[in-house]
Amino acid sequence: MITFPVKTDKENAAVSPLFGKAKYFAFYDGKELRVEKNPYEKGSQLVNWFLEKGVDKIVIKEMGSKPFNKVIQTNIKVLFAGEGRVTTSDVIKGFDENLLNELSVDELKNIIKEHEANKKSSSCGSHTHEHNHDHEHDDKKVCHKKIRAQNPYIFK
Repeated sequence: MITFPVKTDKENAAVSPLFGKAKYFAFYDGKELRVEKNPYEKGSQLVNWFLEKGVDKIVIKEMGSKPFNKVIQTNIKVLFAGEGRVTTSDVIKGFDENLLNELSVDELKNIIKEHEANKKSSSCGSHTHEHNHDHEHDDKKVCHKKIRAQNPYIFK
């Protein structure tokens, strides 16, 4: 079974770039799709929930170091959802057609390192200083553009 963070519980929701703080997670067993509310506050707590549900693959756009450290202690594989707007149906099609790339530990470390470095130097995911919502959205675009530029082998 696979799981991936989604922004809403609506049909064909967009995949959330957030992992641990995503509001919902979609679960797909190859036949049926279910969306459940995230019961936890942190990504590292999610891994045990996933294991209890029989998840063996997580599909992500990004991930922080805490859930990563938990995931690498398991047999769960991490797949890349793709860049830009990715929907639930995109992930299901990619999974069914075996098109989702599995991320190596080094690739994941690069994503985490770059994202966390950019998070500290911009407002990408950070709420440590005040800014308006539009500015925050622009900063995230810049942050994510930098990550894609620095990791072209992942973000095709």
